[in-house]
Amino acid sequence: MAALREIEDIISKIEGIKAVKVVGDGEDIREIHVLASSDKNPKQIVRDIETAVFAITGLKIDRKVVSVAQIHGEAQRRRRIALVEIEREDHGLEVTYRVTVQKDGEEMEGEASGPLTSPSIPLVVGKAVVSALSPSDVAVSVDDVQIAKVFNREYVLSHLTCFDGSSEWEVIGIAPKGEDFERSCALSVIDALEKVI
Repeated sequence: MAALREIEDIISKIEGIKAVKVVGDGEDIREIHVLASSDKNPKQIVRDIETAVFAITGLKIDRKVVSVAQIHGEAQRRRRIALVEIEREDHGLEVTYRVTVQKDGEEMEGEASGPLTSPSIPLVVGKAVVSALSPSDVAVSVDDVQIAKVFNREYVLSHLTCFDGSSEWEVIGIAPKGEDFERSCALSVIDALEKVI
C-alpha cells in the first residue's frame, strides 16, 4: 500500500491544492484535510483526489474522509450572503438563536434551539444560519464548529456535510475569531454555505 507521504505528494500536485495533510492509523487513511483555491467546486476537488490517487496507486479513497477548506486569492469574490443580526433567548436549560441574513439583497430569518451548553451553542448558531438560508436542493448539516490557531491568530472553523440526493460532500468555512464568538461562528458557517448555494 502507498505510504501516507506518497498520498500527500500526489494530492499536492493536483491543480488548485494549496496544502494537504493525510492522517492515518498504520496504513489505513483516517482523514484527508485539503486547503484549496476557490476555483473549483468542493465536490470536484474530492473527485480529483479520488481519481489521482487511484490512477497512480490503485488505492480507492472513501470520499467521506476528505475535508476541503477553500481560500480566496487577493481578488476575492464579492460575498452574496451577509450577516445582519443574531438574537439569543435563554429558556431554562435551552437556548434559541434567531439569525437574520441578507442574500442577494433579500433578508431572510432562521431559528434553531438546543441545549444551553458550551459545545452546543456554536452548533445551534450554525443551524440557525442554515435555517435562514434553507437551500431547497441540498440538505445541509452543521457537524462541528471549533476554534483553530493559525500563525498566532485564532479562527473559527465550521464543518458542514451536504447531500444533493445523489452524492454527499463536506465543506469547511472559516472566519476570524472576534470578540463576539457567536457572530464569528455564524460567519464561518456563512463562508461554508457560500460554496454550496
